[in-house]
Amino acid sequence: MRNVMIIIRREFNERVRTKSFVVGTVLFPVFMLALVFLPALIKSGGGERTLVLVDQSPAGIGERVAAALQAPRPGKEAIRYTVERVPGPMDAQRASLNGRVEKKEIDGYVVIGADVLKTSQVAYRARDVTKLQVVQDIEGAVTAAVQQVRLAGSGMTPAQVAELVRDVDVQAARITGDGQERGNLMATLIASYVILFLFVQLITLYGQNAMRSVLEEKNNRIVEVIVSSVKPMHLMAGKVLGLASVVLFQIGIWVAFGALLASQAGFLERRFGISAAAFSAVKLQPSVVAILLVFFTFGFILYAAMYAAAGASVTSEQEAQQLTFPLMLPLFIPMVFIVPVMTDPLGTIARTLSLIPFTSPVVMPMRAVATDVPAWEIAAAIGLLVLGMLGVVWIAGKIYRVGILSTGKKPSMGELIRWLRMA
Repeated sequence: MRNVMIIIRREFNERVRTKSFVVGTVLFPVFMLALVFLPALIKSGGGERTLVLVDQSPAGIGERVAAALQAPRPGKEAIRYTVERVPGPMDAQRASLNGRVEKKEIDGYVVIGADVLKTSQVAYRARDVTKLQVVQDIEGAVTAAVQQVRLAGSGMTPAQVAELVRDVDVQAARITGDGQERGNLMATLIASYVILFLFVQLITLYGQNAMRSVLEEKNNRIVEVIVSSVKPMHLMAGKVLGLASVVLFQIGIWVAFGALLASQAGFLERRFGISAAAFSAVKLQPSVVAILLVFFTFGFILYAAMYAAAGASVTSEQEAQQLTFPLMLPLFIPMVFIVPVMTDPLGTIARTLSLIPFTSPVVMPMRAVATDVPAWEIAAAIGLLVLGMLGVVWIAGKIYRVGILSTGKKPSMGELIRWLRMA
């Protein structure tokens, strides 16, 4: 055990003191901040649009549409419209309007037909129809005008009609086991995506580091000196646990940074217009934090042991790269099923994947963030993950024990089986 602790300290100190660790620790929160704040800093909306309204509509719908588009809108992203109304029919106006669009005299034109009350359809033609906000503004203005005309026979005023058809905003929040409301829908989705992204990225980065480290020591014959005083199994255990401690330390830094950011939610909401509810994604219950730590730690050890064994079984960097995809393949399964897992965390797919040791380190934390998972499922998932981890570590240890001292060509499957029997 003493030798294992020495190796753990060596791995921890060696990796934490590198520039790559510092850069990686800083870059991730910078990347996440960029995703959150860049849309608020880089204003892509606003501006002005000049539209021609070809009006063949009955009952003054065109007049209402023009008034709604040109009415002042709140917010810095609102587009200011200048609307020119011209009478139909459209066939007589098409060539002239297309020419004005090509000459950039106008940005586009809207055609409201005489049958708009029946068809509920209008035509919009422009140089650029990918500006979603313009399409939404036109759609909203025409919809409101048509609804007002349709309901005019009831004797209601336009204001009463607007109140009648006003959209309902659903504020979704999760009720936890202690009866508290935790996190809205957006916060839950953000937390789930971050968990998936973090685990896959950290496994990819540090798992490959473990594989390259083992391969380098093997090719440089350093490992022959090390195993003269340390058992191969202890060496592998020290490497894997040392990497786990580095990852947990890095995550601890990120969590502290996230907590600091959440404590300034009020200022960030005033400065950047980001809802304070979005920061509830980093406010997790202690029980959820415990689930994250347990599943991440055991899952990381499982995959890191696989990478270490892979590094011991190959003889070149090219061969190691060929094994990277097969080792990562189980982590692609949660990506494929991310929609059913996030939208139905108590469903059969989510429950099944959370019980498989190779996918449970990702799926169970995602479920825990989204809903209250039954205690028996958590206990069963932990038990199966521990058994899977011990099995993988046992197999990896045997391969590692023989592989680190083997040279020559890459072993075949039959030779790997013989290694397991020999060790």
